[in-house]
Amino acid sequence: MAEAQSRATTHHYKIDPEFKHEIERVPGGETFKNCYQCGVCTATCPIARFTEVFRPNKIIHMAKLGIRDVLKDDTVWLCVVCYSCREKCPQGVEVADVIRALKNKAVENGYVPAAFKEFAGNILKTGLAYNVPESRIARRPALGLPQLPKTNIEDLKKLAEVTHLRKVIEE
Repeated sequence: MAEAQSRATTHHYKIDPEFKHEIERVPGGETFKNCYQCGVCTATCPIARFTEVFRPNKIIHMAKLGIRDVLKDDTVWLCVVCYSCREKCPQGVEVADVIRALKNKAVENGYVPAAFKEFAGNILKTGLAYNVPESRIARRPALGLPQLPKTNIEDLKKLAEVTHLRKVIEE
């Protein structure tokens, strides 16, 4: 028993009772108050199936408790927005939308994982999240693959300007 207790991690979170109300006001966060922690979202999540760190119900629980540190947790960004959770939730919680609201709140507070900043930067440069090496692009015809689609980079830059994406990437 003592061994199990010594392995337990103790977290000391600052609680902000207003935080849950803020999330409810963010587009996508409206249904999050309906969650009663049944865990169906986590049980149906394809990401949770392959990793112990992503638990949608835990993320929502932390937000409902008023733990702002949930915004600093990179696991929020693992949601792939497949809506499996939405299809199964007995309370009609739009789990993927709530997690998107948390991501938006995280961005608003300056928390964006470096990998996502890199992806966004690549999209603005090439139109693709992954910077495909020229050697791989050159091999595509020989492999019978079509050329990668062309993206209007100027339109992306305008969109990034309007949405302040460039500022987020550079912070």
